[in-house]
Amino acid sequence: MKNIILFFLSISSACLLSGQVIFPGDLNNDGTANNLDLLPLGVAYGQEGPPRPEATLNWLQQPNFPWAGFLPVSGVNLGFVDADGNGFIDSLDLDAIALNYDSLQGASFPPPQAYALSDTFPVEELPELVIRFSRDTVAIGDTVTLTAEYVVPNPDVFPPTAAPLAIAFNLEFTDSLLAGEQVLIYPDTMPGDLMFVAATSNSAGIWRSPAPGQIEFAASGKGQPALASSRTLATMIIVMEDMILLAQPVQPQIKGLLLINTAEQVIAMKSTVAPLWLTGQSPEPERRRQMSVFPNPTTGRLEVLLPTPAPTELWLFSPTGQCLKHQSYLFGDSPVLELGAYSPGIYFLQARTPEGVQVERVVVGY
Repeated sequence: MKNIILFFLSISSACLLSGQVIFPGDLNNDGTANNLDLLPLGVAYGQEGPPRPEATLNWLQQPNFPWAGFLPVSGVNLGFVDADGNGFIDSLDLDAIALNYDSLQGASFPPPQAYALSDTFPVEELPELVIRFSRDTVAIGDTVTLTAEYVVPNPDVFPPTAAPLAIAFNLEFTDSLLAGEQVLIYPDTMPGDLMFVAATSNSAGIWRSPAPGQIEFAASGKGQPALASSRTLATMIIVMEDMILLAQPVQPQIKGLLLINTAEQVIAMKSTVAPLWLTGQSPEPERRRQMSVFPNPTTGRLEVLLPTPAPTELWLFSPTGQCLKHQSYLFGDSPVLELGAYSPGIYFLQARTPEGVQVERVVVGY
């Protein structure tokens, strides 16, 4: 008990001396690490200040020296935005968000407050978030591609000092429709002027994660208005889960949509989601045209059986979307992958042929 009391006394003393206590990953000091924390990073990108003493990325109270600067609307001190504590705000601070995603805290100093932005930048022609699917009907086990498009009808309405910088939103599906381990997210990383945070129910790190059926996403320029004109934000490949059939189209709900400019002002925007019809099991002819993998589960060698010979590219991904392996095969080759070197668990195999793209879940056993 004496040691515990001494520990808390030392933390309290450090807090009094430093004047600030942060949790790495909660860049906006709202009490949780999530996709919204990318927005302050974009606003403050490139700023410098005092490094944090004995900084780590672990989710715990860390005394810090306040910086001279603050976020222009939320008023959060820039010391919170320097998540890795190296004294420089840059893309390396993203690691703390991913590592501690969805973790909660109520012990920062100053105390956490909701990330409520009271200042707005009005425009007549609103930007729009458009969610499109590669097809309008889907069946159990089918793979569908979702594209998130950011549309700016008239870039001239934004002056250079208040152009769009960052966007955050959540996509919510019916729980039984979408499983996090069957979602692959490919942010549009070219030309390299955007940073991204994307999370599903199993892909956001080692703490908790979004609820089943939910995708959380954010994109931000690196201190520059990278969203001043229309562009693709991301492509998402989804394998549909078992579902309750409905007599009407199912549309994911867009929630928490937030667009800010370089001055951290909110810009109102519209959103559109294309309908998606549920049709039950895939028809048998369609199933015969799909590839299959054998054996699955596997302890090493995995054979890929194509319905017809074709030039093929195979990509193996981890559950977090990291590309682990890429192999190309010519017409007539028999695609084979050796997976014995990988740890037991669930992986995703993406096959690209002239006929399209297919994703299969692969289990590597002991």
